[in-house]
Amino acid sequence: MPLALSEAAAAALVGLIWGVTNPLIKRGSIAVERRRAEGGPARAGWLGEAAALLQTPSFLIPHAINQCASALFVLLLGAGARLGVVVPLANGLSLAANAAADAALGEAFRARLLLPGLALVAAGLALCSM
Repeated sequence: MPLALSEAAAAALVGLIWGVTNPLIKRGSIAVERRRAEGGPARAGWLGEAAALLQTPSFLIPHAINQCASALFVLLLGAGARLGVVVPLANGLSLAANAAADAALGEAFRARLLLPGLALVAAGLALCSM
């Protein structure tokens, strides 16, 4: 059974959103750590840590968008999408989008690790879609 265009588009959208928001979430959590190191208010326990993260828009907004993409992914899987194709497609695009977003944010581009990973994902997708 061929993959429906809507399933492929939804999986691609999920992967792109995950890939772009992950580096932004990382930056937001680093901002919280930096604020704590500079003498910001101390938060006790995991509840305090969660409150600090939720009060940081640079963490909260990308995290909320990321979770919306996760909800779309669960809906996609629940609708009977081909698991062996949709999951690698979303995760492979997430890997590529994450690398592009990292590069756009000034992080090091590790082509030596990224390119073989993308090649393996593409090979796996080709095998699963036969």
